[in-house]
Amino acid sequence: MIAPPNHNPPLFDWADAKQRLEKGRRSLLDAEQLTPEQSQQVLQERARQLACVPAQALDNRQVMEVVRFRLGREEFAIASEYVLELTYLSATTPIPQTPPHFVGVTNLRGEVTAIIDLGKLLKIPPDADHSNASEQPTQVLVLGQERPEFAMVISGMEHLTILRRDELLDPVGVTGSHRDLMLGCTKDGVLVFSGEALLRCDELNVDQSE
Repeated sequence: MIAPPNHNPPLFDWADAKQRLEKGRRSLLDAEQLTPEQSQQVLQERARQLACVPAQALDNRQVMEVVRFRLGREEFAIASEYVLELTYLSATTPIPQTPPHFVGVTNLRGEVTAIIDLGKLLKIPPDADHSNASEQPTQVLVLGQERPEFAMVISGMEHLTILRRDELLDPVGVTGSHRDLMLGCTKDGVLVFSGEALLRCDELNVDQSE
């Protein structure tokens, strides 16, 4: 006798999420090379967020783990399942006849990976303080799923956190075709990118076959 399929979605595993967030947080602290005071602030913020576990059980469709980061002075987020790593930008090769938001390509562990300045595409003013800190290496988030699709230049990393999908609001101030890149906006004004939409966006892909 064949058992009937189980249509109930799996419950969100908060214990596992805490472990993954803690591991991710440690990796981000190492990558950011934060001062002891900055690291302590991140630790305190993570402790506050992890204490906010809802009494009602939630399934995986109701919550999402996200990485929060900055473009210019604006804060954004993207589901962590689309983030392969946080790293520093190494030597890049410009791509002829491409839009300004294409920084170039780089060799990322044997993969030729395009570098995207999403802030330029979205016309986000650069962070003057970050731009003037020329001695600081440029950080990039490598996006993809099974393999790197492209790396996105960021102004800085914030932290990993968990969001409820039903608490996302309509993205404020985003119009035109770029509205499709957003899942929504948090109550504190953080725009949440759709990882799937970013990876299939024609404006963020370059033909490397030539």
